[in-house]
Amino acid sequence: MNDLKSLARVRDEDLAGRASGAGARALLASITAEEPAPAATPIAVRSRRTRRFAAGAVAAAGLAAAAVVGPAVLGGGTATSYANSAIDVRLRGEYYVATIKDPLADHSKFTEGFQAVGLDVRLDLVPSSPSQVGEVTGVNAGPGGASPDKDRRIGTGTSPAGCELGKPGCAMTVLVHTGYDNSGVVTIGRPAEPGEKYRNFRPATSKGEMLEGFRADEKTVGEVLAEARRRGLTAVYQIITPAPDGNGYRVDPGNQSAKVGDDWIVWEAQSEEAGVLRLLVTEERLPKNPVYGGPKSAVIRD
Repeated sequence: MNDLKSLARVRDEDLAGRASGAGARALLASITAEEPAPAATPIAVRSRRTRRFAAGAVAAAGLAAAAVVGPAVLGGGTATSYANSAIDVRLRGEYYVATIKDPLADHSKFTEGFQAVGLDVRLDLVPSSPSQVGEVTGVNAGPGGASPDKDRRIGTGTSPAGCELGKPGCAMTVLVHTGYDNSGVVTIGRPAEPGEKYRNFRPATSKGEMLEGFRADEKTVGEVLAEARRRGLTAVYQIITPAPDGNGYRVDPGNQSAKVGDDWIVWEAQSEEAGVLRLLVTEERLPKNPVYGGPKSAVIRD
């Protein structure tokens, strides 16, 4: 792990389709932004972002397991509430509020709960870096679906409102509007298997990540590799092409074979897999960081 002479390069098949707007990924994984709660529900909606949640932190909340809760039904015979060992779904005003009792439970338990109240929503567990295990890493409202940022048809939050995930009595929630008629997917981080690549894009310099406390952006490759060597890490490269205005970038799978030199510039370091960094690089120093559309410090704090 300490020998950086045989640094692997990113494989083309791993890069297909990757792109980013200015700071979009970092905002997704690194910023927690509270939004006003929907009317008639005491849950704080958060769009795609939440803090770390320990599995089973609210297991003692007294919620019934594997049982339909309450007799109220909608037209067509759909229950308005349902609970099992992993999830508790209840209709509150205009929203179904799903309390996630065990974010690392079997997928089928979540699907079962949502289907019981007539919702086509899935919770997928994806391999994630350590600081995002048990966190929501993304929300997909489905084809043509409204994003949580616009009208909160589907989003995430906490119960009680504003509590800190990981603290006793604080639970992750998924909120789905009663008018939502699409297929939605909420992804939650799980521990990665040995050698399994992460499916989140949290900066490796974030708290709990491999380069915690180190400022990698706008340094040279040589400078970042020196720190990686000191920590027993290796690295792969992702050569990026900035947008014409410098706000965002794209990744061309056919442009990954260039020999990256120590004088190339690192615009972000991400967690690739355990012990391996992914360095987003360009050969030339640019007027501004394309990952964030300017200084990273103006967008997020590690």
